[in-house]
Amino acid sequence: MMRKAIPPKLRKFPAAKQRRMDELLDKNREGLITASERSRLEQLVAEAEQLAVANARLLARFAQRDTVDLPSGAVPVTVWVMPQTAEP
Repeated sequence: MMRKAIPPKLRKFPAAKQRRMDELLDKNREGLITASERSRLEQLVAEAEQLAVANARLLARFAQRDTVDLPSGAVPVTVWVMPQTAEP
């Protein structure tokens, strides 16, 4: 029996930092951001980007490890689904 590989645990951007980044993005969009707030926004964006890259690397390594059982000529695809609410 073959065991299914377990996907890596991805790190999440802390909720408090996400809220602050959203606030600063709003202020920036409105043109009301101060120089110190802009600096903090740049730090938060850089941190979020680094986290996204680290998670992408984890997923890429996982995907490479898991391709052994794919049929020859298999092609990865992305499927977009439009969520709809069920009608009573």
